[in-house]
Amino acid sequence: MSDRESKHPLASRLAGGVKDLPRNTSWLLSKALSPLEATKDAATSVGSNATNGVVDKVRHAGVAVKDAMPGSGDSVELRLQRARAAAERAEAAEDRAVQSAEEAKVRSDYAKETAERNKQHLRDVKSDQTKKADQRVAEAKRAADAEVEEARREAQSDAQQVIEREQAEGEQRLEGARQEAEAAQAKAQSELKDATESLAEARRLADEATAAAQAAADEAHQQAERIAANAARDADGADDVVAQAEQVRARATSAATSVTKEVKKAKAPADLDSCTKQELLDLAVAQGIEGRSGMSKQQLVKALEKASR
Repeated sequence: MSDRESKHPLASRLAGGVKDLPRNTSWLLSKALSPLEATKDAATSVGSNATNGVVDKVRHAGVAVKDAMPGSGDSVELRLQRARAAAERAEAAEDRAVQSAEEAKVRSDYAKETAERNKQHLRDVKSDQTKKADQRVAEAKRAADAEVEEARREAQSDAQQVIEREQAEGEQRLEGARQEAEAAQAKAQSELKDATESLAEARRLADEATAAAQAAADEAHQQAERIAANAARDADGADDVVAQAEQVRARATSAATSVTKEVKKAKAPADLDSCTKQELLDLAVAQGIEGRSGMSKQQLVKALEKASR
């Protein structure tokens, strides 16, 4: 079977039937005695079957035509032409149907391909957009991380500047306080030295006054033995002088004790351990500590601490 016959089987069979129709006039005349109605029915059957695609009846149309009478109704040749035309129309219709079917298949395949391409395109677009979104998120994250890092560096720099400024100001304040403390210590040491010297002088004067008063009292008592009336008066006066000297000595001792206590409380350069031995001797004189000249510096400190309690 040829490609044309495989594509259009109905038209091929119909055309074959038309070709097989007998065309011999003498043969037709021999069949003239056949009834006219049979001829009409056969012709009608040929036209009807051609339009309906019944090829087998068209092939056997000669059997019905042999009974047709010449000159009655449509001629056989005309009927054959009509049959051929109908077959051609059927073939053309089949061609159009096949072409339409092929076109429909092509369009269906194209629609399927288009749908598949659209799906793939959507998948590609989705994948591409997902990648772009991920890239934008990553870029935004990197930018945010960079901003955070920059903010951290700026904050650390600002904090370091504040710390350094406060440290410098603190060192300045500390240096000022240290200088003031050193000045105060020097002043206290100087004043302590002056006070120690003053107390020692007061103690010396008190001792001299006591000695003078005692000498006067002794002389008064000696004179009292010679002159009772005058001696009694002079003795009373001497006792008053001795009492006054003792009061001066007591005040000097109390002042020395107070100064020693203040020195002990200060704990600055006025601390007893920081005093020179001469300063300690002056304080010992003011306190009336006996045996002070033979004491070491540490012994003087202990004696002064004991006297100030």
